[in-house]
Amino acid sequence: MSPNQFAVTRRRFLSGLAVLGTAPWFGDLAAWPQDPPPFTGDNFDLAHQLLMDPAATLAAGAPQERPGLYDTIIVGGGISGLLSAYRLRDRRVKLLERDLVVGGVSKSASWQGIEYALGAAYILDPDPDSEDPRERAGFQLLEELGLRARTDDLERDRTLQRRVSGDGNHCIFSNRRIVPEAEVYSLRNRRFFEGVLESDRYPSVPPTDRALVDALDRVSLSAFLKNPALQRSLYGQTVGPLSRLGWEAIEYYCWGAFGTTAGETSAYHGLNFFVAESGGALVYPGGNAFIAKRLGARITRDNPAAIATGAWTLRVEREGGEFRVTTWEQGALYRYRARSVIVATPLFLAPTLIPSLPEAQRAAIATLQYRAYVVANVLLRRKADAIFRAQGLRAGYELTRVHGVDVATTPTRDLSSQKVYSDAIHADFVMGRHPSHAVLTVYRPYPCADGRQELLGASYADIEAEVRREVLAGFGPHGLRASDIEGVQLCRWGHPMIVARPGQMADGTMAAAGQSQPGLYFCHTDTMGAPAYENAFAAAHDAVAAVTGFLRV
Repeated sequence: MSPNQFAVTRRRFLSGLAVLGTAPWFGDLAAWPQDPPPFTGDNFDLAHQLLMDPAATLAAGAPQERPGLYDTIIVGGGISGLLSAYRLRDRRVKLLERDLVVGGVSKSASWQGIEYALGAAYILDPDPDSEDPRERAGFQLLEELGLRARTDDLERDRTLQRRVSGDGNHCIFSNRRIVPEAEVYSLRNRRFFEGVLESDRYPSVPPTDRALVDALDRVSLSAFLKNPALQRSLYGQTVGPLSRLGWEAIEYYCWGAFGTTAGETSAYHGLNFFVAESGGALVYPGGNAFIAKRLGARITRDNPAAIATGAWTLRVEREGGEFRVTTWEQGALYRYRARSVIVATPLFLAPTLIPSLPEAQRAAIATLQYRAYVVANVLLRRKADAIFRAQGLRAGYELTRVHGVDVATTPTRDLSSQKVYSDAIHADFVMGRHPSHAVLTVYRPYPCADGRQELLGASYADIEAEVRREVLAGFGPHGLRASDIEGVQLCRWGHPMIVARPGQMADGTMAAAGQSQPGLYFCHTDTMGAPAYENAFAAAHDAVAAVTGFLRV
């Protein structure tokens, strides 16, 4: 089978497989105590203690031996780990997840009967008749899980617990008005982006055209969009002038998708994401947590002992022809034995987890950077149709606020502090508007190199205050009142997005950082160089194929 047959394009398979992270379940928030609730999401203190400096924990005593020899141990229960376990569930497999609930950043919570996302919110709808076998496999996966069918009427049937969001559900707005898309992107702009999408030189992930990687990955997205000669040489046309609003929308898109500015984002990955956004988004109640829950349920139905939660993996070591995996579970150390291991965690953890990691791989991983973000769910006492006057905001799913600023001359930190959120979504979009309440899920990225430190230093009250301020500043002129806000639930993610910096794919850094060994395989969006849904699927596909081949030997 040709490698090109399994090259994933974002358009051909953006099928909802999310990046890694962890969060405890956060229940119904209908009645809050007087004090603000704690952050959900990453447990920074415990994670740093156990994962970044586990020596003291490992020295506490000899691990208790878990019985038996597993075919495969999977470290990490995000979507890529879950998908690997699902495909290997007929074997003796064990998935070790540090959280009490699997899913990574694909988590959800509920308020007043409205399921809302704590992280990844949607996937793109795969075509069951695509020429790309991996896109067909993506549809088949959803079909197997009971999450998609050819006969679905997603436009009208609200009983299906899924819905497609198209261009008509994306609302761009300012403090004063709903902004027509024609004011953001010209017809020439759109034709160029559509041409890239339909081109044989669409930047697919994983890449198959080395020359295209060299041409696009070594420059930033903003540099590419300012280089008509490069555009013409690759695609036979140019994007033309972009409006101030166009540059602003692209900048905020990069904030939300990558946690970076357009000037920090590889043109290869930037185009891979951006030009595919004309495809329909497939949305489930509570976002991608719906998929994660279904995967977990199917895995444990067929293999009840396959998933261990609350299991923090501290070491992965090779001993003879086997692997020893040491975990910390409920205050005690345990050790598992396995023939093979899939490491479905961010790559920056690998040097600590795997003492035998080659020095060249350690050096490559040390150059990787990550960005943080917060998901703020704003709980509203009135229904959306009663709050918003504009039809675009009432019918919309994804809501993007523009300010009319020149992003080329405005410092990113200043703009981030003033703007706060990159976009927002209506949590009740799938099931139809709630009869009395609403939830706005607001994404607050930190698009600066020291953004994670900024997040670590911010209190719950600090972040809640800025979210309230800017949600009211943006949506207030369109009908939202301060008295509408019941509360704000904040979910922090510390390392969810690898920075897709220009050059790190073309110069071999990503290949070196994600280099597998016989029996030891890396399975995460990081290995593909960007935090994309299809990248998790691609990584899981490759890891499962490699493990299956290894176990046959």
